[in-house]
Amino acid sequence: MFKLKKIAVSGLVALAASTSALSQGLVVETGTATGTTTLVMQVIANYGGQDLQINSGQTLTKACLKLGKGEIDAAVCPPPAHLHMGRGSGPFRNNADEAKAVAGNLRGLFAFSGGLFHPIVRDGGSIESWDDLVGQRVFTGPPAGSANGQSQAVIEAASGLKAGEDYEAVRLGWGAALQAFQDGQFDMMMYPSPSGNATIEQLGPIALLGLDEAALETEVWKNYAKQESRDAGIIPGGAYSNVAGNTDTLTAEYTMQASVNVNMSDDQAYDLTKAFWANLDAAKGDIRTLSDINPATPFKGMSMPLHPGALRYYEEMGFDIPDAQR
Repeated sequence: MFKLKKIAVSGLVALAASTSALSQGLVVETGTATGTTTLVMQVIANYGGQDLQINSGQTLTKACLKLGKGEIDAAVCPPPAHLHMGRGSGPFRNNADEAKAVAGNLRGLFAFSGGLFHPIVRDGGSIESWDDLVGQRVFTGPPAGSANGQSQAVIEAASGLKAGEDYEAVRLGWGAALQAFQDGQFDMMMYPSPSGNATIEQLGPIALLGLDEAALETEVWKNYAKQESRDAGIIPGGAYSNVAGNTDTLTAEYTMQASVNVNMSDDQAYDLTKAFWANLDAAKGDIRTLSDINPATPFKGMSMPLHPGALRYYEEMGFDIPDAQR
């Protein structure tokens, strides 16, 4: 297991931090403390030697807005959330003008596989198939997050069931949701996570509801997957010791993007980008949940242009850079 050096993390996991790191480091906001959004920033901090104050457990739509306003230095901004910012729609409909005004202030460093939606139910419980969700309470994501819409689309593609009509969508913060599931406050949770997340192994005996090939042919799925950041993926059998069946699970995979404010210096953006890719292989040896990140696809699903500093790095490395990222 690696040791954290120049990093401070708040949220679900408390990690020691020096006063200098807190006062001098770049302020970064990420999602769940054990999820990929936080781990990729830990790679930059621990292996790449960059001073970061990583505030985990944040609602990423709010982090995108704060980044656009220049209140923080970097964030993991889901591509769908950034697109909604530019339109003033979805989770930004109540502050549409503000969101649209700052959406253009975000620039990308890299995109990466954020994980897969884990449709989690209790092993031996009342839910054995998607049809059993009728009348049940289902956790779909935080109140203001983009995960809600994605979770509900996956459920509808799998079953035809709609939130608010066929089942009750429960909205909580990620940490509260994990505890609420263990306390029996709802019957299923759509939990986005890389495969092999130790947090999921702490939930007790569970089962995963997989998609079938027919779900991927529905209009709901086709509309959902129109955005390049959304695709189908596999949770491999054996990824968890507490999951019944031990078989591969077809589900929805999603892309995230590391983002910075347009006013970050070119050299700083270059250093952050290089620190991640140059140290990813070493980090994968210590952190198995990073294994799905592919260095060959650093722009897949990215919804914003690259920061000029990041662009310089990819040009030096000989990448073919899409026009949309220039």
